Amino acid sequence: MNAIVTADYSVPESGQLQEVAPGVLWLRMPLPFELDHINLYLLDDLDGWVVVDCGLGNSDTCAVWENVIARFLQGKPIKKVILTHAHVDHIGAAGWLCHYTGAPLWITAGEQATAVEYAQLSGVNADTFSLQANSFLHRLGMDEQQAAGIMGIFTGISSLVHPLPGIIVELKEGMNVEIGNVQWQVIVSEGHSEAHACLYSETLGVLISGDQVLPRISSNVSVRAAKPDANPMLTWIQSLEGLKTLPADTLVLPAHERPFYGLHARLAELIEEHMETLIRVEALCSEPLTVMQLVGLIYQRKLTLFDQLLAGGECLANLHYLLAQKRLQCCYDVNDVLVFSQPD
Repeated sequence: MNAIVTADYSVPESGQLQEVAPGVLWLRMPLPFELDHINLYLLDDLDGWVVVDCGLGNSDTCAVWENVIARFLQGKPIKKVILTHAHVDHIGAAGWLCHYTGAPLWITAGEQATAVEYAQLSGVNADTFSLQANSFLHRLGMDEQQAAGIMGIFTGISSLVHPLPGIIVELKEGMNVEIGNVQWQVIVSEGHSEAHACLYSETLGVLISGDQVLPRISSNVSVRAAKPDANPMLTWIQSLEGLKTLPADTLVLPAHERPFYGLHARLAELIEEHMETLIRVEALCSEPLTVMQLVGLIYQRKLTLFDQLLAGGECLANLHYLLAQKRLQCCYDVNDVLVFSQPD
């Protein structure tokens, strides 16, 4: 299947369930952002349920979960909570849901490490995190006011993540998780997050893709303060290439927007879009630029502080990719801000 085709399922109302494959239910949760929803999935495990992703850790999400558990799960318990990755809209309510149901949390080691960073924002390591983050934002070319605003955003994000439960099971690349007599293979992808877990069932022909493959938008790929020298754009593109080994007619269940067919076509689109962006970034660096100067040239509109953070992180990811290929060079200016340019 070469075309990208939206699957013929009605979009469930917030807090309602829609079956999209045998034993696979689609639950949509609201988000108070421009991207106003997240798709979660419940897998029938015969005598219970397995939840994939959880939503934000706020009172609205927890109330929806309480209603779903009371009304729609046929009196069967939630036995496992699986996380694709540790971004706030996926992990936020996980700790609460695990405590509420007694279910263990299944997550990759890389994503668990990311989750620990949320606790550091308000814990004993808050000062260390603040110094690290402020130094990173300064190197991007942000001023003190921008950095202070973004630090406030970090604090707000941490308040939407419940503490993780005591029982955690590590998801690993290639492992099989049996759910309701169906084998789900764990596929770990990098780039959008540290160690994003997709779930693939050959029997059902279904990929629960999280944020790794979305039907219309491209997930943010950013360098983070915790790993300021990383090359996530390289691992992102490699991960997309790796998913081409799955059948082209796979039903893709994404974390945002609607389920779709046309996996290979979408993967090709995503890779092509990023390659075009890399060419544009390389050309713009014919004159020396800081990361935030590059952001201004690429987006050419007023961005919120949060969007500035995402744009700066992704621009730096593109720059690191080009730097690794020796298509750009980098130095620090007199203010200790990164400056990128084409090789002499």
